[in-house]
Amino acid sequence: MKTGFFCKFFIVLGVVLLLVYLVETFLRPIGLSNAVTGAMLAFAILSIGLGLLLYFFVLQFAKLSAIAEEIEADESLCDVEEEESQKEKPTT
Repeated sequence: MKTGFFCKFFIVLGVVLLLVYLVETFLRPIGLSNAVTGAMLAFAILSIGLGLLLYFFVLQFAKLSAIAEEIEADESLCDVEEEESQKEKPTT
């Protein structure tokens, strides 16, 4: 997607999980076991990493799209020049 929905989604999900982990680790309002808080930290890291990876892909595809449009514009310019040069040549 051009808007980068998935990269934003995974980064926000990872940040929320990280905040829940930090609150649970320092304040213990729910009293979850260490295994559950460790799993939350692992999923937070994975989600943030996946979001950053997807963001990198979005940036690279945007650059690739710009390069492709530039090449396409150059090719259409060459086609126009070829047509003009053929019109100028007298046919016998």
